Amino acid sequence: MILVTGFEPFTTGQGLVLDENPTGPLAEAIAANLPDAESRVLPVSFKDTRRRLNECFDTLKPRIWLGLGFAPHRTTVDIECVALNLEHCTRPDNDGEQPFLRPIVADGPLAYESSFDVHRAVEVLASQDLTAHVSLHAGAFLCNQTFYLGCHGSVTQGIPQTAMFIHVPPRPEYTSLAGAIGQLLRDLSGSGH
Repeated sequence: MILVTGFEPFTTGQGLVLDENPTGPLAEAIAANLPDAESRVLPVSFKDTRRRLNECFDTLKPRIWLGLGFAPHRTTVDIECVALNLEHCTRPDNDGEQPFLRPIVADGPLAYESSFDVHRAVEVLASQDLTAHVSLHAGAFLCNQTFYLGCHGSVTQGIPQTAMFIHVPPRPEYTSLAGAIGQLLRDLSGSGH
């Protein structure tokens, strides 16, 4: 099965207060148009996001996990390459927690590389008339935490088999993006069109 996750609203590191986070509805739209797929909206909480995501991995046992994060300061769809074993933020999460250079997994590797070919992801999205770029890493906030936990799970538990993370910029509409990412997941799962 495929698991697609987004996030609830949050306050950005630049102090922008988001009343809506498009990744929640985007995750739901992508999963609704795929066979054997589910979506979840994760909290913006270092403690609760870890628990909720691990519960999803344990109960759903996805063979593909795609995390979506909203990046209001970015201008392109970014396929993330590397997840860092680091939790760090300049503003607190929605629970008021503000870790400083804290490891996500004690004694875990410093970083994981995406288990999906990020260049292939860019090609598939381009075939759907969507411009995407490869991004070095997912920062150090909750997007990075989930990406690292997804990669760590695929290495240590075999679940999910493929972990990937995409940062989404502000867009006038998200329907075409949902369709393009859906095609990417169909391509990845081998279900074609």
